[in-house]
Amino acid sequence: MGEFMGGRVLRLVGGAALLGSLVVGCGVEQAAPDEVDPGSGRSHAVDEGRGSTDEDREREPEGNVVDDEVILVVDDEADVHEDCEHRKVVVSADNAKVVLDGECGLVRASGRGSVVEVGSAEKIVLVGVDNKVSFAGGDPVVVNHGRNTTVTEGGDAGI
Repeated sequence: MGEFMGGRVLRLVGGAALLGSLVVGCGVEQAAPDEVDPGSGRSHAVDEGRGSTDEDREREPEGNVVDDEVILVVDDEADVHEDCEHRKVVVSADNAKVVLDGECGLVRASGRGSVVEVGSAEKIVLVGVDNKVSFAGGDPVVVNHGRNTTVTEGGDAGI
């Protein structure tokens, strides 16, 4: 009976060790979708329910980024006026004023107290606090997971 119990205990401990080794990699964080990876400047799909975290802010570039694919506003109190040209837009800055003329792809506001005006957008995602987004035309899909955030039709951006 002693050998039988010893074998069971050994199998139980071995199984637990195997399970533990398989679970170790489960906590690895990946970039959120349609979000810009500041290191490469490439965008990924957006996780609509996720807000800006301290870790997100540590990974952000030192200044705003405007390229052929994305407009990334990270500078607090920035005043940005651009032609959107179907680009993806991420505003993670606090108290920024952003006017984007023309058609935008995804527009994501994750900072605090920013005002974002777009001509039109395919999708508007709010996950920040006290942000106001307006669109001059179109019928964007709106996902509002922010606190005290609004999306309205109107604003100063040109279509």
